Amino acid sequence: MDFLRRFIKFWFPAVIYAILIFWFSSMEKPLGIEFGSGITDKLLHVLEYAVFGILLMRALYCSDSSMSWRITILIAFMIGAFYGFTDELHQSVVPGRYATAADFVADIIGVLAGIWLYRFFIMHLKPGARAAGDKR
Repeated sequence: MDFLRRFIKFWFPAVIYAILIFWFSSMEKPLGIEFGSGITDKLLHVLEYAVFGILLMRALYCSDSSMSWRITILIAFMIGAFYGFTDELHQSVVPGRYATAADFVADIIGVLAGIWLYRFFIMHLKPGARAAGDKR
């Protein structure tokens, strides 16, 4: 039962968010807005995947306290980048949508930003995180 509780508490938000990304990617015009391929579109990709990176880090960090920071970051990055890649592939088959390398790069930048923000928060803003020796 502990596994189910931990999954729901830590992984469920990341899974639901991934489903939302997929759902919005399935729409020709998410939220009825035409984003095009300009700076606004790239910024939205970065923000979207920064949130995903934060949720992945939270899930990994809270799931296994014995995992080093390097491994936690690497796994979060691999999951986020792979999902960004598959999201672009998915968009390539959605009518009215297209996949671009620039969008994928924006997704990766977002994942990295989310990872950095989460680690910064844990290491510098969470009282006692270093003292407790949570991660190396």
